[in-house]
Amino acid sequence: MAKFIRLLQTLDLMRMVVGICILLDGYPLIFFFRDALRLAPGNSTFTAVAMAGGLLLMIPFTVLRRLYRPNITMFWLGIAFLILCVLYMFVYNGVPGFKDYDRDMIYYAYILIFLFLLINIPNDVIQVFIPVVVLFTLVSNLGLIYSLITDPTWTIGQRATISLNNSDEGSGNPHAFSRNAFMGLIACAIWLLNPQTNILFRLLSLFAGVLNLAVLVLTQTRSAIVALIIAVVFFVYFNVRPAQIRTAVRSLFRPMPIAVIVIGLIGISFFFRKYYDAYAILYGYVIGFMERNLENVYALLGLSANSGYKATLDDSAANRSVSALFFTNVLEGHPHRLILGYGYKFLYLDIPLIESLTNQGVFGFALFGILNAMVLRYAIRSMSTNPNELSVFLAYFYMLILVQLFTNGRPYDITFWFPLAAMIRFMGVEHLLPAHLTKRPTPSVTSELIAVRPVALPS
Repeated sequence: MAKFIRLLQTLDLMRMVVGICILLDGYPLIFFFRDALRLAPGNSTFTAVAMAGGLLLMIPFTVLRRLYRPNITMFWLGIAFLILCVLYMFVYNGVPGFKDYDRDMIYYAYILIFLFLLINIPNDVIQVFIPVVVLFTLVSNLGLIYSLITDPTWTIGQRATISLNNSDEGSGNPHAFSRNAFMGLIACAIWLLNPQTNILFRLLSLFAGVLNLAVLVLTQTRSAIVALIIAVVFFVYFNVRPAQIRTAVRSLFRPMPIAVIVIGLIGISFFFRKYYDAYAILYGYVIGFMERNLENVYALLGLSANSGYKATLDDSAANRSVSALFFTNVLEGHPHRLILGYGYKFLYLDIPLIESLTNQGVFGFALFGILNAMVLRYAIRSMSTNPNELSVFLAYFYMLILVQLFTNGRPYDITFWFPLAAMIRFMGVEHLLPAHLTKRPTPSVTSELIAVRPVALPS
């Protein structure tokens, strides 16, 4: 009976984590059901209902009866910035004839409800968070692959995404699928490196990790690739020591490791011979990705590409170049306009951190910048101390958010604020968690008896 109750409790925690995943990373699955399976093609109401379903899944049975302490400083910074955005939208709007009041207010309501429910969710979700993320991202990747196979308009060489013709944010955007792959890679690595993970689950996480890496290559998004490189550098810096490298190198020259390496190389060679087309496709994507990025570098330097024509920036890089030029002109000619900013959504810069300054002014930039600086600080600390799996996951996941602060989106996008809400709830509060949810070393208990010699007191 006790085991059955524990099973029900675990399933209940997994239910809440699935709800969190729908808000953090729901777009790939939503687009798959909505458009690839043609349940409601191009219907934004379907997206809103799916997000609301995620919020419903997050509701714990102890809602309003037991609240959990978030990171208070980050919490009030986030609330203050969201309130400032709403005030700017109604009082100091930078878009003449702005008509999206209802839509934006729904977005802000979703963010606030999500943050409120996170404060109600018990800390025990830490125990099941990583396995649920691995499975959730795996299903999302399988849905993407199915849609690519069945989509007659998609051809090899195009970026992996579900092609749509509607105005939903993230729709048809490969960044939604690269984020899913990035989250899956992190979760698979954490689950794979956990010594308590069962061998079958290790194999599952290895398979899912390889699939995530393949999807990341197919989406060809620079921000996710750069974030992955940063995450790997941080992981190596905090977890790999010179002594470990020397020990690992020495161990490679023993008979068993040599046999494993030989068998592995034979297996890889056989795989590539049997599935050469898949290898050639991924190789072509990698080479094409490198060539496009080199062309952007050539364009910035005013050089010519290898084929002899003058290199040009792609649309995304060109937009950020124009945004940087606009911001430079403002600093040189009208710096006083940055005190209050130019108004809510005045100009889409594609550089969220700079847009928070140009549109929301110094105060908005300070709130948004300090919040992200604090998250970065706690992320680095979590990567170095490894307090629990959820904190480590959010720390490495923030590397993608950090890169996108300079490369993609707007400071009020829900794609920023759902992850930031999760980080406000779970980062920097590790000292408040019970011992069974942390990896803090417990004090050793010794059975050694210490003899105390009585000391005669002077009479």
